Amino acid sequence: MVQGIEKRICHRFEIPGSSLLYKKIGLFHEKKYIEAVRLLNISKGGVAFVGKDEFKIGKCIIVKIITPNDTPLELLSTICWQRKSSNNYLPATGVAFATFGKGPNTNPMESLEILRKWNKLYVKPG
Repeated sequence: MVQGIEKRICHRFEIPGSSLLYKKIGLFHEKKYIEAVRLLNISKGGVAFVGKDEFKIGKCIIVKIITPNDTPLELLSTICWQRKSSNNYLPATGVAFATFGKGPNTNPMESLEILRKWNKLYVKPG
C-alpha cells in the first residue's frame, strides 16, 4: 500500500449529540450494552469510538448508535483496528459494519438507508 492514500471510500462524519453503546458477542459475555466514552466518527461503512475495552482484530460486536432524532440503530460489526486515543488512556477502536442484506450475519437493508440519510445530513461538502 502506498503511504498517505486514503483506503476508505465512505465519507466520515459526526452526528452532534450522538452516542454509542456496544456489546461483545459470545457465550461468556454479558448480554448488556457497554457505553463508549465517545463516538469519534461514523460512515456508511463503519464507526470509530473510544471505549474501555480492548478487542482482538476480527472480533464481532454489536454497536448501538443513538442519535437525538432517530430510533437507535443496532449493527453487527467487526473490529478492524484499535490504538491508543489522544489522551493515551482509553483505546480508540474502529469497526466495519457487516454487509447489509437478508441473510444470516448481515445487517438489515433498512439500517443502510438510515446510514445513507445521515450521510446526506452530516457530510460537509468539500
